[in-house]
Amino acid sequence: MASPVLHGLAGAGLAVAMAGGSGLPLFASGRKTGACLAAGAGLACLPDVDYLPGLLRGYLNTTHQQATHSVAWVLLAAFGIWLVGRAWKPAWFGRRALALLLVLIGSHLAIDWVTADHFAPYGFPLWAPFSDLRTLGPAWLPAWEKTALADLARGNNLRTLGIELGVGLGFFMGCFVTKRVNGRRGAPSLPSIQHPSTGRDAAPTASGMNGAK
Repeated sequence: MASPVLHGLAGAGLAVAMAGGSGLPLFASGRKTGACLAAGAGLACLPDVDYLPGLLRGYLNTTHQQATHSVAWVLLAAFGIWLVGRAWKPAWFGRRALALLLVLIGSHLAIDWVTADHFAPYGFPLWAPFSDLRTLGPAWLPAWEKTALADLARGNNLRTLGIELGVGLGFFMGCFVTKRVNGRRGAPSLPSIQHPSTGRDAAPTASGMNGAK
């Protein structure tokens, strides 16, 4: 399964791509870019909260890829966070915020689905608790070979880290560029100003724009 590195970069990219606009003022300001990226990365890593029991027991995979890696858990987590946010700041948590939460947390399952898995039980219970069937898609991304924190520094895992950084940064930059391009296309054009003597349209000057303020 993928690490928080790839999940976090993907979540940050999705937050950049989907955030903004009057429907989600929490992420609409450029001054809050850092908070937007951190929130997106954290939410995309949320299903990996099931690593915590393994960290305490010394075996990372003790409870990994269990109930938190299911559609039901994604729905419950997203709606739970949304309801708390709705009670706290109703203006920040509208329908667009709910959609963003679902996409961010759900992106974790999508990435894990296309990542190799070398430790049993293979895959994750996508439809738990209604079905125990575990699912796993094509192994497009390499798996981490780890049972303890010390294993993360092994040579094969460093290669996997490099691949995740490349894929994650590429995805993030793609989301960023797409948002910038779409933002420029949707930017309002400057109004034309008619020349007083000819009546023809003239480009607005800096003094004219300042005077219009």
